[in-house]
Amino acid sequence: MRLGSLKVIGGCATTVTLLALAVGLSVPKNLAEPSQDGNKFAPRTVAPEQAGGVTEAQTAREAIKARVGTANALGASVAGTATDDGRVYNVLSTVNIRSCPSTSCRILRVARPGADVLNDPSGGTQQGNGYTWIRVTYGFSSTNACESNRSQGWMIINPLAPGKVRVTKGPLNIRSSPCSGRIIKTLPTGTALDFHPDQNQWSNKWYKVVVPGATPGPLGYVDGWDFADVY
Repeated sequence: MRLGSLKVIGGCATTVTLLALAVGLSVPKNLAEPSQDGNKFAPRTVAPEQAGGVTEAQTAREAIKARVGTANALGASVAGTATDDGRVYNVLSTVNIRSCPSTSCRILRVARPGADVLNDPSGGTQQGNGYTWIRVTYGFSSTNACESNRSQGWMIINPLAPGKVRVTKGPLNIRSSPCSGRIIKTLPTGTALDFHPDQNQWSNKWYKVVVPGATPGPLGYVDGWDFADVY
C-alpha cells in the first residue's frame, strides 16, 4: 500500500515544532506518528458502486498474468501462496472483497493491484465455487494510526502474494510496541524490512518487523498501513 501522511499532530505538536524551529533545533522524529491523517481503507481499493466488481474467474486469470510478468521482470518467481497464516498480502490483480466466501455474496469493496490486505487467520480457509477463500482486513473505522476497529471480508487467494515491508513515507519510526512504544530506530523512505517470524505479521495498522542492524533481529513495530507498502 502506498501513500500516508506525516503531518504534525494537534496544536500542541505545532507549538513544539515552531519553538524548535525558532531556536534552531531539529523537530523530534516521534512527532511523525501516530497520525490523524492516515488511511481508513487500504490504498488502491474502491467502493463497488464507484467502479463495479469483477468475476473471480477474471481475477484468477489476471493473477496468473501478473505473476508471470513480475517473475520476468525480477528474473525469479513470485514467492508464496496465500493461506490462513496471518500475513500481510500484496494484491496482484483486481479482486472482489465479499461478505462471505462465495461468488454469490455481496461485494463490500474492490481491491486493485498494489493494495495490501491483512489476513485474519481465525477465519481459516474456506472452499466455495471452486476457489479457496481467506478472510482479510481491508479497512479501519478511522484514519487514526491506533485504530483497532477493523472492516473485514473474504477474497479468493489467487491474486495474493507476500513480500517485504518497504517504507514509502519516511522518516518512519520502529517502535517497541504499537502506537506509543519506545522508538528503537528511525528509517528513511525506501528502506526494505523483513517481517518478524511471528504467528501474525500485524497488530491492526502496525506491522511486526525485524529491527535491522542486530543479530538475531529483535521485534519492532511500524505503522505499515499508512507509511509502507508490501511487495
